[in-house]
Amino acid sequence: MATVFSTAFAGTATSLSSSYYMRRLYADNAAAKTDSSRALMRKSTLSYADSHALRRAIKNLGSFSYDDDHSTDIRNSVSAFVNTYNNLLDSSGTSSDNELQKSCKGLKKLTQEYADDLNKIGITVNKDGTLKTRTDLFANADISKFKELFSKDSKYMQRVSSYSKRMELRGQELDAEETQEELLKQQPKEKGIAQAFLLPGQADAGSASPDLADGGIGSHINVVL
Repeated sequence: MATVFSTAFAGTATSLSSSYYMRRLYADNAAAKTDSSRALMRKSTLSYADSHALRRAIKNLGSFSYDDDHSTDIRNSVSAFVNTYNNLLDSSGTSSDNELQKSCKGLKKLTQEYADDLNKIGITVNKDGTLKTRTDLFANADISKFKELFSKDSKYMQRVSSYSKRMELRGQELDAEETQEELLKQQPKEKGIAQAFLLPGQADAGSASPDLADGGIGSHINVVL
């Protein structure tokens, strides 16, 4: 499982927590944001949920006015982005699908290009590609530096969005295929249960209805006057 690093700030009464933003990002699949539930889920399901959540995080970060009045919300949103980013590296990086693995490697390489800029606002790029926030610097870095990395005009965000969209589509495709396979595997079991309720002799006859014109009911009836 991914190691999640989280930095949350209380801020003002009107500021929203990083937990709130995480709930919003995973609104379509709430189970995917908790480690205990993730352990029971398919990699394809997680890859789809994580990449979809990351795209929401990018869109949310692009909606802010990067000024001091919104600094707490911005930091908490970036913290939620970091957690979601780490989740996606975990689900796609350990997937058996070559396409997801390739995209994961590309995303790691991209983020490494911005390691120095991220470091300036208190975000470390670990050796395994995951991100970690360093509380003191993260809490005090100038908000204009966050704007350079996370606003809608950020080249980094635009490129991360491109990768996450590609991974979302692939994850959705794999998840649909695996769901279909599971349904097909269940069909023989359901047929076996139905056979168990047939009367003696019916199992051999199959599910066909008696045919009156071909030895069915009425062909062997003797009428005595």
